[in-house]
Amino acid sequence: MLLALGASAGCGLDVGASQPWVPIADITGPLATSGAAAPRAAPVPGAALRVVTYNVDEENNTGAAALAAAITRVPELASADVFMFEEEEAYPEEGTSRSAQLAALLGVGYVYVPARVKGDGTHGLAIMSTYPIENVEKMDLPATNGQPRIAVAADIRVGDRVVHLIDVHLETFIDAEERVAQLAPAALGAPDAVVLAGDFNMGWLQWLATGVPVVSATRASDQAPVIDSFMRALGFADPSLGSGPTAHAYGQATRLDAVFARGLDVTFGGVSRVGPSDHWPLWFDVRVP
Repeated sequence: MLLALGASAGCGLDVGASQPWVPIADITGPLATSGAAAPRAAPVPGAALRVVTYNVDEENNTGAAALAAAITRVPELASADVFMFEEEEAYPEEGTSRSAQLAALLGVGYVYVPARVKGDGTHGLAIMSTYPIENVEKMDLPATNGQPRIAVAADIRVGDRVVHLIDVHLETFIDAEERVAQLAPAALGAPDAVVLAGDFNMGWLQWLATGVPVVSATRASDQAPVIDSFMRALGFADPSLGSGPTAHAYGQATRLDAVFARGLDVTFGGVSRVGPSDHWPLWFDVRVP
């Protein structure tokens, strides 16, 4: 654990004091959250929750209809109880947030938590569920390149029990040590029983002397093993380790997204290579404690 934490100490990004988890009810102004309960009663609790994590790439306006169509035509995704979405957006001229549009098409409840202002709208994360979503909190992660990044935590209430989830979306163009430093506050502040998943952007990157990142073909530049090692040092299992590529762009497919679990029984299902995004959805089952 000390070796993993030490990797972030000399990375050039000062983590500083961990930012607190802030209840979303305390967030006001342009980054205020939005949400709605599921339009139907929660299903009878089963032995496990089917969960999907998916960077939906709404930054490029993939569209709620296309995303919902991709999800509902794949049985493993259509049967999901919970969705953890990255790169959701909201714009006032559209009437409702894109999270609200997608939740309505999927028939689930949602909470949308903006990370930053983008134009006249916002960009952030969303959690959606057929079960009640409770105790939602936001953590500001250490920023790089001046772009805010966040983690969102929530309890999914399944009858008289809860499953705690944390959704993250890390920066793209940073090195492995900076990536650990950005992730560290959310991972270190996580409870003993939790699933932490999302888009870790842990690609194969090398940096030119000018500071410009380029995609590398050498395994030595793969950031995924660094993130995997850091999380294992904190007691997290990495059930999605053998997932293979989770994203595709510029003619390359890489593993950018992941699922980590601690204190919970998680079975990784797979990567469904469908949809309009440059990422693919990952699905997994969490045994309800």
